[in-house]
Amino acid sequence: MIFWKMNGLGNDYIFIDAVKCPKDELKKLESNLKTLIPRICDRHFGVGGDGIVIMYPSRLADVRMRMFNADGSEGTMCGNAVRCIAKYLTEVCGRTGELAVETKAGIRTLAVTEVDGKVVSVRAEMGKVRITGREGDAIYADIGNPHAVIEGDPACEAHIARAAELSRLRDVNVETVRAVSEHVMEMRVWERGSGETLACGTGACAAAYVLAAEGKLSFPITVRLRGGELTIEYIDGRVYASGKANLNYIGELNISDYG
Repeated sequence: MIFWKMNGLGNDYIFIDAVKCPKDELKKLESNLKTLIPRICDRHFGVGGDGIVIMYPSRLADVRMRMFNADGSEGTMCGNAVRCIAKYLTEVCGRTGELAVETKAGIRTLAVTEVDGKVVSVRAEMGKVRITGREGDAIYADIGNPHAVIEGDPACEAHIARAAELSRLRDVNVETVRAVSEHVMEMRVWERGSGETLACGTGACAAAYVLAAEGKLSFPITVRLRGGELTIEYIDGRVYASGKANLNYIGELNISDYG
């Protein structure tokens, strides 16, 4: 089957269009997700990636996405993945205007910025953030998937190790964050099911919202991640994330080669 390898700030996924791929190959994948996805996402013996996204037809939006982490577990929402889907819909499918992606966390609307027919930036409506609790210095928030935000130096390896342990214990994505100025923060993230990634769209939104609620940042907020920058806005009770979506390459994989 043909796939698009794309990334949002280095948070990379293997994108499969369910309409365009052979039905027997898609069925093999869908029947063995927990076994096949870790093998395909292996960066040494497979394609490599933080996960796989399958795009299906939708009666409610331009497309419905199922997003799987590198360990084969299914996620509810991925901000970087939806921005990459906007790039695919625009450049491959010829869609124009405001786009909509159906996710397990609800419909997400997107607006693209193009230069010479290429998508250079995508602004995604990410929904509402709810602060759900506190435990020590961790503040928990939900934006369709669960996050824990911890203030600390993102460059400190001990902090990211703690994030990994908290993610394992509480089954959440964990962000280590530091406010740099009123509108700028730094962040590293440990994602459940994938480990440390170079960026996390929902995590950036959750962390920005938490620090703003704590009075330590003001919107709009620039989030500096290891893979680049996202701009987070808060308008009428909803958060928006803007940033790049890039194509790595287009490839072909045979599901049978992975077991």
